[in-house]
Amino acid sequence: MVFNKVMLKIFLVGMILFISGCQNQNENIVIEKKHKKITVLTGNEEVVTNELALEKIDRYEGIRGTDWLDENTILTEQKNKNLPKSVLTDNGDYTYPINLYIFNLNSNKSNVLVSEEHDQVGAVISPDKKHIFYKQTEDGNTGTGYIINSEGKGKVKVSEADAIFAFPTEGRWIDNNSVIYTTLFHQMYLADINGQVKQIDSKSDKVNLIREKYSEQRVEWIIPSPDNNQFAIVRKITPTKRELFITDENGRKTVSLAKGTQIFGSGWSPNSKTLAFSVISEDKGERGLFVIDVKSRKITQLSTDLTEIAGPITWSPSGKKLLVSKVMIKENENVFIAYVLTLKNKDTK
Repeated sequence: MVFNKVMLKIFLVGMILFISGCQNQNENIVIEKKHKKITVLTGNEEVVTNELALEKIDRYEGIRGTDWLDENTILTEQKNKNLPKSVLTDNGDYTYPINLYIFNLNSNKSNVLVSEEHDQVGAVISPDKKHIFYKQTEDGNTGTGYIINSEGKGKVKVSEADAIFAFPTEGRWIDNNSVIYTTLFHQMYLADINGQVKQIDSKSDKVNLIREKYSEQRVEWIIPSPDNNQFAIVRKITPTKRELFITDENGRKTVSLAKGTQIFGSGWSPNSKTLAFSVISEDKGERGLFVIDVKSRKITQLSTDLTEIAGPITWSPSGKKLLVSKVMIKENENVFIAYVLTLKNKDTK
């Protein structure tokens, strides 16, 4: 990852990470800060974390975290093992369908929302946490849009079959009742919780106008801040390099945050002041999961290993916790791992 000159200076003054050699899982990593060596990054299973910034990190195997319903309850994607293996994998085997679940972080118990023999992915929760927009997919790439309430009831179809991308970055709530999404044919639609769908002019959508401004072919995703006054954008600048930057509400670029081979996931804190993002680069000291105070430009690395994020990065309602997920290979199978990171001394609500 390469920061611009301003960001690089701040990064050097505030916190530069020098990773020394190869570490075992339980070894500490020495960080040099203003010429004083301190040990703060500690190996915790497969994840190395910054103990100066984190109060704790909790690991949940077998689930992919999507978003928060409340401070102790998350929406997840899990294999529904109560159903027969009906989903065909790339290697020709059958596996259990992935369904949406409600997962309680205190009890570690899951409850399926809608049990069905189809993969349910790319879920996005409404601002009031009462409704969920998701995609039913056969191939994991394209899907059909549906809306359910947070209890898994009131399911309504809101797109044509396999008409939209199945990713969580496709489709966003513009209020508590309505979702905007774009089809594979670049048509934009507005759908509500009652199943009413209508096509709209793409020029009426500010996010789409900003996408066009920075070249639709190069922009990979745009994440509006909760107050809609800022936009985090990931844009491909070369075939092997991407840039994460922020614009104001009019789409004017205000700061470049990071550049790297891949930039996975990004999420605004509830108060729109802090952004979390994950970057992959060749230098381990300049890759991983970061948070940045957008106003002060102070950046903190939370982990060197949480890079290939499998889904969105989302903040809890209090702004004190982050939910991220990745995929690991275990016994020749892909296994979801969700992490809840509790931050120290963060006022991000």
